[in-house]
Amino acid sequence: MTILRSMIAALVLATGLFLAPVATYADNDATSKHPAIQQADAQREKEANRKRYLLVFPAAVIGITVALIIITRRRK
Repeated sequence: MTILRSMIAALVLATGLFLAPVATYADNDATSKHPAIQQADAQREKEANRKRYLLVFPAAVIGITVALIIITRRRK
């Protein structure tokens, strides 16, 4: 019976630790960040947008190529 109580207590403790928030004291206010950190975050966001746009160009080239192939085959 004591083993069962210990197992239940360990399970409750483990579940409580698993479900507990990681950083309850963290401040999500953007104004409290250092200006250099804000600038670095903005730079990372710009770089991510550039990478997304660069992925659009190869897809557009492939699409245009396929469209031209289909158009030229229909004319023959």
